[in-house]
Amino acid sequence: MKQIFILALVMSWLFSESMESLTINDQKFSLEKGSYNIYDSKGSYVKFYRVESNKTLTPVLRLTLNDTTGSCESKSLENGAYEIDGATITFYTLWERKGRAYFDPFGAKIQKYKVTSDGKLEELSSMLYIEKTKRDYDDESGMRYLFQKAKNEIEKEQFYAYVKEVESEYGGKFVFANESLELINRVEVALKRKLRLMWSQ
Repeated sequence: MKQIFILALVMSWLFSESMESLTINDQKFSLEKGSYNIYDSKGSYVKFYRVESNKTLTPVLRLTLNDTTGSCESKSLENGAYEIDGATITFYTLWERKGRAYFDPFGAKIQKYKVTSDGKLEELSSMLYIEKTKRDYDDESGMRYLFQKAKNEIEKEQFYAYVKEVESEYGGKFVFANESLELINRVEVALKRKLRLMWSQ
């Protein structure tokens, strides 16, 4: 009995959850907000479930609200926010690194979804910019051609291969140059809005 109690206590320490209901475009959804603390990784997330006619919950979306992984000297950070405007759900994600986290991602992503009249989710757009490692710490992949122009066909192929790999891994359309700066700025502004909203509650 004591072991069961300890196990339950440990599980509540590793994962904690709360549920809330909301309606989007006349469709019922349930939001699960949870947190975790496992080994060197801790953070929180939100999951969207569609409430079916028989009251069962179908998972449709998940967003990391914050995640910190690593030690004091080397931290990988991920922060997210979501906004609901009418029938549109927008996810914002920012990846950063601190200290010696040279091989962790830096970048941003914005995903937009539309809730249809029958409760389905339609992806409207997904834009991203990702540097998979710190600049000058990757001399092998095509990432370096984000910062310098590819000079020949081999270098162009390496660059296109890098973009395709990132788009496949992170799910979205890669944007470049001024578009990438605008994308990162939009995500940072959205995260600041989230913070102001939290402090005002």
